[in-house]
Amino acid sequence: MSRKIQDGSFKYFFTKIFVDWAVKSSYRKYQVEGLENIPQNASVIWASNHTNALMDPLVLLSATKQQKVFVARADIFKKKSVIKILTFLKIMPIYRIRDGIEAVRRNNEAIARATDVLMDGVPLVIYPEATHRPKHSLLKLSKGIFHIAESVIEKTGDDKPVYIQPIGIEYGDYFRFRSTVLIKFGKPLDISAFMKEHSDLQQPVAMLKLRELLTESLAGLIAYVPDDEDYDATWELAKLKADNPRYFREKVALIEKRDNIKLSGLMKQQAVDQYAIREVLDLKIQNPETAHTLLDKVEALRVWRIQNGVSVFSIADNRGWFNILLRILLAILGAPYYLFSGLVSCITWIPLTVILRGITDEAFNNTARFGVRFAMAPLSVVLWAVLFFIFLPWKIAAAAFVLSLPSLRFIYAYGRFFRRLCSDVRWKFRSAKAPDYSFL
Repeated sequence: MSRKIQDGSFKYFFTKIFVDWAVKSSYRKYQVEGLENIPQNASVIWASNHTNALMDPLVLLSATKQQKVFVARADIFKKKSVIKILTFLKIMPIYRIRDGIEAVRRNNEAIARATDVLMDGVPLVIYPEATHRPKHSLLKLSKGIFHIAESVIEKTGDDKPVYIQPIGIEYGDYFRFRSTVLIKFGKPLDISAFMKEHSDLQQPVAMLKLRELLTESLAGLIAYVPDDEDYDATWELAKLKADNPRYFREKVALIEKRDNIKLSGLMKQQAVDQYAIREVLDLKIQNPETAHTLLDKVEALRVWRIQNGVSVFSIADNRGWFNILLRILLAILGAPYYLFSGLVSCITWIPLTVILRGITDEAFNNTARFGVRFAMAPLSVVLWAVLFFIFLPWKIAAAAFVLSLPSLRFIYAYGRFFRRLCSDVRWKFRSAKAPDYSFL
């Protein structure tokens, strides 16, 4: 009997341990919330927003210890070697209309395999937007996820309920490595109960209602901004508010008191982001003319700051010269270790630089960074350990080896620190020439 994709194996279990460590160490802060919302003793389809290419399945893989099977677009399953690797990683293909009529016909086979996975009690992870897009918004959801749920219900009946588990993934930055990520599990949608309750509806109508429910659930799990002509300005204004330390503290206290909850870690940032977005959207409803004028000013400032290399954080948190001078001193003190870190990490960052030059979709940059680090970091550690202990006295070699271990993390931390410092200095010298920002 041939093995199923959902069957466990020692190789997979061992590999997952290392992958989980590599994923979590790729972020300054990796936080999972709402695990208590995952249904037990049920067939569960995980449905998430899709913003950061292959990092999305990786962060979900590491969110829980349980095994999962992922669904990916079929066009990447072309070479036998790739198929073998993807199957080992428990990734199966799904076909889309854009793949051609013949490919879509093969979806019956794909749905049958997905149904089998769910009937075995293994979560199936699907990205219903069908493609990735680095935005705080959602694309129109595909109905394929509901067809799979319906297929499971037809085969299991009342024996085991079928749920769709909405999941929001919120990155601190889509394009910077060693940023932050919040994985938030929402309240599950009981598809079995829904289908019973709406048995009088025709299938297309039921699917449409389910899509609306899932879209609403996913939007509530992220800092959601409507994808209209004001998207950029709305998000910009929300961040100018939310990243102001005083606004942040006030809104965290207000939200905690209003909802009678205690926010922790990245949940604070998301809650304040959502609050700030809501303020902007409410203004657009209540006073469209004022909102239009304000968003025009925000958009002018956004374009100017990008052209001048100024971060939104520098404007939102306008730090004084004493703070800037202190950080210049810290940057100087940290420079020697930064140079040392660059040397011992060269085995990782040199091939990565070459690979990044060939990537046209910036959303894949962090996937490339993760992959190169995953493959090259162990080799780098072993190589430098050998070189240190061959050419240096053992005490110095031991010290150099210990200092080399966090080198790659330090490169990203120092780079983030230095970029913010440079941005703050630019803002100090150029703010007088900036467009009107008196609305802040």
